[in-house]
Amino acid sequence: MGGTAIFDLDRTLTRSGTWTRFVLRVNGRRPLFWLKLPWFGFLAVAYKLGLVSRKTVKEYGVSTLRWATRAHLEAMAEAFAADEVPGGLRKQAMSVLSAHREAGTKLVLATASAELTAIPIARAMGFDHVIATKLEWDEKDRLTGRLDGENCYDEEKLRRVENDVATHGFSHPISFYSDHVSDLPVLLWADQGIVVNPHAKLRAAAAKEGLPIVDWDASA
Repeated sequence: MGGTAIFDLDRTLTRSGTWTRFVLRVNGRRPLFWLKLPWFGFLAVAYKLGLVSRKTVKEYGVSTLRWATRAHLEAMAEAFAADEVPGGLRKQAMSVLSAHREAGTKLVLATASAELTAIPIARAMGFDHVIATKLEWDEKDRLTGRLDGENCYDEEKLRRVENDVATHGFSHPISFYSDHVSDLPVLLWADQGIVVNPHAKLRAAAAKEGLPIVDWDASA
């Protein structure tokens, strides 16, 4: 078979989003964090109304982790990955990856989640390469509260995928798996786009574009 299989992470391979849960886990015992939580809600509403960008919302979450050292955050991310794999995955996620691996397919994770959590999760799942949102660190190895570049989402994810496919020489055919309509640009770009447990918007788009839909929560 060969080729390259590219997977979205949150709600494609996992049953729920990873980054926000990680932020809550790291900050859970910090009273000051819970005082800031209403602002998360405000930003979420503002994003839905088109008043702020998704990047702004994510950077606010990142800013709540500035108190922690990089070593502490990386240790927390490893522990989070150990809980997530396989406990937080869809039923068929690992078997799909195993089938691709046995066929000699290169496995690539492409996610809007931050590298801090995406890399250890990808390592635990046996991925060969990771494309994820980069975080900015200062000279003291603490987060600045800003992203290093753009959020790996929508058209930016497609740009990052195209760049890494060319840079690393990933071979065709290329398949891409996702649950979310924001990944439609990559689904249509790939040699084969596969829609996984989609929400309504992507389900409708998949029907229109003739993309196959699979259910990874069904018993294999």
